[in-house]
Amino acid sequence: MKKNIINNILIAGIIVITGCKARKESAQASPAVTTLPTTEKAASASGALIKNISSGQFDFKTLSAKAKAELSIGNNNNDVNMNIRVKKDEVIWISLTAIAGIEVARAMITPDSIKVLNKIQGIYLAKPFSYIYRYANRQINFTALQSLLIGNPLPGTVSPDAEVTLLADNKQLQGDASGLIYSMTFNIENKLIDNKLKDKTSNQSVQAEYSDFQNISNMKIPATVKIKSMAQDKPVRLQLKYNSVTANEPLEFPFSVPKRYEVAN
Repeated sequence: MKKNIINNILIAGIIVITGCKARKESAQASPAVTTLPTTEKAASASGALIKNISSGQFDFKTLSAKAKAELSIGNNNNDVNMNIRVKKDEVIWISLTAIAGIEVARAMITPDSIKVLNKIQGIYLAKPFSYIYRYANRQINFTALQSLLIGNPLPGTVSPDAEVTLLADNKQLQGDASGLIYSMTFNIENKLIDNKLKDKTSNQSVQAEYSDFQNISNMKIPATVKIKSMAQDKPVRLQLKYNSVTANEPLEFPFSVPKRYEVAN
């Protein structure tokens, strides 16, 4: 892994998760769909479906996951291992390890800050969480980032205001949450398998795909997460393959800055 990109890897990962400039997608044929009509009976069915989707999402107090990650920024590809720990609604902690098993970076994300240690070059980067709003819709807060990592819908998107469409084997929810246009596809078990988000004003967008669901604490969580976006006019892709996931166990989130580290701007 080249030293001159280590500073950017975790920030790029956060940016691709939260969404950057829109990509032009090739046109694809749409499957046959049925949009529920606005009758009282259909509204009741739609409400029941939304309730089932809401109750079927992955819930936890703490989460620990080890993953193999592939991060591509333009033509630059990086294969790393990631250790991810989450305390719901409070902190996301990430340790990034090179193939040789050497920790090269560590990040601590909270609802109001993003901190990154570059352990190879001895550099410390600290930004307010609002830093991501250079690239993302303001609906993408800490809770939304947390949801994208584990395959849950963003807060406020599974609502009675969403338009429900029944596909052959899946169902789709579409809507507008304060300028964030979303289109989500759920499988037969009400798990999110495709999530497209687009800022109506800036055209910033991101797409997340989830597959290979596994049972953790009697709930299902995706073992494969693929997120695509753009960063500074370069295509960015992040693929996570979770190979170990545990929930609701005591966790530590070690993060300290050695005095010798240089503070980055």
